[in-house]
Amino acid sequence: MMRPAGPADVAALRGFLETHIETSMFLLGNLEAHGVGGSAHDHATRYFLWQEAGEITGVFGVTRSGYLMCQMPAMTAAAAGAFARALEGTPILGMTGAADQVQRVLDVFALPTSLWQVNEVQPLYGLDCAGLPESADALRPAQEDDKALLAEWFTTLLLDTGMAAGPAAREQGAARAMAAIGSERFAFLSEAGQPVAMSSITARAGQAVQVGGVFVPRALRGQGLGGRMVAAQLRQWRARGIARAILFAASPTAAKAYERIGFRRRGDYRVALLKQGHILGAAT
Repeated sequence: MMRPAGPADVAALRGFLETHIETSMFLLGNLEAHGVGGSAHDHATRYFLWQEAGEITGVFGVTRSGYLMCQMPAMTAAAAGAFARALEGTPILGMTGAADQVQRVLDVFALPTSLWQVNEVQPLYGLDCAGLPESADALRPAQEDDKALLAEWFTTLLLDTGMAAGPAAREQGAARAMAAIGSERFAFLSEAGQPVAMSSITARAGQAVQVGGVFVPRALRGQGLGGRMVAAQLRQWRARGIARAILFAASPTAAKAYERIGFRRRGDYRVALLKQGHILGAAT
């Protein structure tokens, strides 16, 4: 059966997700940062538990902004259907998670293909941060003067990965630029005082982080800057106690760059984003 999670469930909820951490980073990170939904933050999440014989066998979540997540290794049609019913009338923007699990849920939603901006499987990677190669690469945070550059880079990143298109890419790029300024989770790789790459920590849970938003300008690609960027940022976070890193690769070129710095394949991750918000249960 499915039921909403409450404060008394946090310990058991965390314990279940930690056993599947590589495909649970958004669920875990949001839980660690915002609890079980009391926050007004866009990433604050309502959690739903699927239980059998009193034990948690599945966890589902929806953020305030409308992103869905799940963790149920033995995903069933009954659980996916219960999640769909629990979300009827809820505006959603997309879903991410273990590729096969997300697909089972999306099959129940039965949304037309035309509604999706992107719905693809990407290779999932993990890394023990103790084995990161050393270097003297210089990182710096984003500052107010970087706003125009950040907006351009984020917009190009969204277009390159197919995550957004047209005016939506520009709007989202500008919003991401504003969020990056002053954030400890964002960093530039610099050479001769100029930014040459960027990346972000998209989730943190305990001693693990998830990396995303890795970008190198088109004119500078093919020089190994993406891998250097990620390695440098993870060395920085290793000094703060982070032991493990997770990411999913948007292209074969990116995957090879991550493999060169020690990332190893851990499975498949699905990224499914709608072109615009859709209310579940509404006519399509």
